[in-house]
Amino acid sequence: MPKRKIDTHQHFLPKLYVDAVGLDLLNAAMPGGVAPTWSVEAALAMMDENGIDEGILSISSGPTLPDAATLLRKCNDHAAELRSRHPGRFGSFASLPLPDVDAALKEVSYSLDVLKVDGFIVFSNYNGLYLGDDHFTPLWEELNRRGTVVFIHPNQPPYDVPRVAPASVLEFPFDTTRTATSLIMSGAMNRFRNIRFILSHAGGTLPFLVPRIALSISMMPAVAERVGDTLAAVRSFYFDTALSAGNSPLSALAQVADPDHILFGTDFPFAPTSAIRQFGKVLDNIQIPGIEMDKVYGDNAARLLGR
Repeated sequence: MPKRKIDTHQHFLPKLYVDAVGLDLLNAAMPGGVAPTWSVEAALAMMDENGIDEGILSISSGPTLPDAATLLRKCNDHAAELRSRHPGRFGSFASLPLPDVDAALKEVSYSLDVLKVDGFIVFSNYNGLYLGDDHFTPLWEELNRRGTVVFIHPNQPPYDVPRVAPASVLEFPFDTTRTATSLIMSGAMNRFRNIRFILSHAGGTLPFLVPRIALSISMMPAVAERVGDTLAAVRSFYFDTALSAGNSPLSALAQVADPDHILFGTDFPFAPTSAIRQFGKVLDNIQIPGIEMDKVYGDNAARLLGR
């Protein structure tokens, strides 16, 4: 077993957030049509069963909400309270009221200076704006100045989801890939090198598509000049293992990721404890060059988060 196990992809669902978002929306994204319930007791029980020392809490994806700044401030305060009540068991990625960049910048100051959060969660798109869009530049400038961690989580895409499967099954990994490509092609990965961006779910389909993206960029001179080295831009991302414990996704990831940039994640409670238990068995027995499980389970996150 590793010396320390840190779960960088763990959600919490305080009642105030569930009441604001509504169960219908949360249910619709789930393969079984039923959103999970959450409690701090259930989270700690899952962590204890799976040998997880610390979970970094974040609110999962959702719609743009009225008065988001007030609601998300309450959620960020609640996460800070959980950290205080359970020392060493929880960290937090604070939520930002995007796409309102001015309000987000105010929350950045409060979250870093008062709450001392570990970083921020942002979603792959906001009403169809992907993260490489110029709209987000003032936010990236400030987070770059602060040298901050930014955890990117997929969101409902800005189009009608085909009836093949719920959004979380296929559209979420696709949307992660879109926003990562947006950050690369806009030059943001080159310009904001002090931001440590984490991509959920092993980067979605990004590892598989890296050669295609790199070739396409090479055929667009203006984009190629902004991007620089496409493979280096991809390698600067961090990636978590949530819902991606298997030889095929992790073998692809190992081809493009820095071994020090792969992090353990569970996606609790959207991944139930039974699934996390099964993922753990797979990860414990992974033998893939470039995937070093002691680093994945704890060392990489400890270094990234200053533990």
